[in-house]
Amino acid sequence: MGRRTRDAEAELNLPPGFRFHPTDEELVVHYLCRKAACQRLPVPIIAEVDLYKYDPWELPEKALFGQREWYFFTPRDRKYPNGSRPNRAAGSGYWKATGADKPVSPPGSGRPLAIKKALVFYHGKAPRGLKTDWIMHEYRLADTNRSPNRKGSLRLDDWVLCRLYNKKNSWEKKMQAKEEAAMETSEINEDAGSDSLRTPESDIEHAGFPELDDLVRRGCHPFHTLEKLKEESDWFVDLNLEELQNPFAGIASLPVVDVVNQECCFFPSMGSPYLKTTQIMPPF
Repeated sequence: MGRRTRDAEAELNLPPGFRFHPTDEELVVHYLCRKAACQRLPVPIIAEVDLYKYDPWELPEKALFGQREWYFFTPRDRKYPNGSRPNRAAGSGYWKATGADKPVSPPGSGRPLAIKKALVFYHGKAPRGLKTDWIMHEYRLADTNRSPNRKGSLRLDDWVLCRLYNKKNSWEKKMQAKEEAAMETSEINEDAGSDSLRTPESDIEHAGFPELDDLVRRGCHPFHTLEKLKEESDWFVDLNLEELQNPFAGIASLPVVDVVNQECCFFPSMGSPYLKTTQIMPPF
């Protein structure tokens, strides 16, 4: 189910809040009679569609206007070449008449201009089709010669006017659910697109610092703690690189006790005392 290929509201620049809810008499006098006489309509807001080629749930997207009910001009064909019964097969089912026909007369006139017939769509093959909630009101002109005048032609009426609607408004609910699902999908795609554009720098900017948060909870100012850590680590700056590279450079200046003879020796040539090692040989 796609969107409408044409939108009368946008094409005709209709004012905000415009509603199209004509009465039966208005539909017949101002639209059906004018269409049959090839006259200009007050507002070209009714689409021309052969609705018997489609299922009713396919028709709202082919309408020019409407949300809960949709209007169409459509031709009618005969069921049999020499008969006057209309062919009611449509799409994957058929339309079945219900109730009595209603004459439609203009105000102040007792002569009917058109006949209104109510039909219900059944899905499947007659006579065991499944009844649906799709309803159609068909308006046809009353005084029209419908006798076969062309050999082999099945055309019964050039134009009839139809009002289509769903009895339980399930179509509108379904479309709303579809739009909400489309919005959720677009939001998910936008979120996925924003995550794909994240860089290591943006991760660092958005990353938290749990250590600092823990210090704050314990009452310690994080910047004071960092200064203290800096002072404790400043001793490393005063180290000489040569001392780090030669770890045995300062051994000569350290007095070492002879742990064997408990003797500390001093050699002037070396300028500093050092450990004198005396090896005691065990007696044989």
